[in-house]
Amino acid sequence: MEVDSAIREALDAIAAGFQGQVTAVEDLRGEPLFVADRAVAHDLIQRLKEDPGVRCDSLLFITAQDNYLDEPRFEVVYCVRSLERNFDVRIKVPVGGEEPEVDTITDLFLGANWLEREVWDMFGIRFAGHPNLERILMWDGFEGHPLRKDYPLLGNTPSTPGYIGKGDKL
Repeated sequence: MEVDSAIREALDAIAAGFQGQVTAVEDLRGEPLFVADRAVAHDLIQRLKEDPGVRCDSLLFITAQDNYLDEPRFEVVYCVRSLERNFDVRIKVPVGGEEPEVDTITDLFLGANWLEREVWDMFGIRFAGHPNLERILMWDGFEGHPLRKDYPLLGNTPSTPGYIGKGDKL
């Protein structure tokens, strides 16, 4: 859904306020998309929530993408919605390194708690300042993060229930 020109201007003004650390673009459907440096992601989302011209007051989802063999390897993707003005904004935050990390947004949206835990559990991306960053889908003691592209295809590790080992038969 295309956003009207007043909202587009407000979004462009927000991006301009981050002095090159945020790029405002459009996705293939013409919807607003920001690409933000990790250092300003929290502040950008807070600004989208509090700016009177935008008011993105609802968090729809947080997910991640593994760009295996590229650097930065991961992108954390947020989607926020303005219920009052009926439009969505997505924010992509590239993160890389051995232990990828972004700041938590649980102080902005309580629902981010479980969503960040899911991204941590599946991709291994930490959320600095999260109040309870522990596994939510996999069991305690599970090794690895199953949505990483370098995770073993069979998921055949000694901590997996029903582990059969290499060459064993069911």
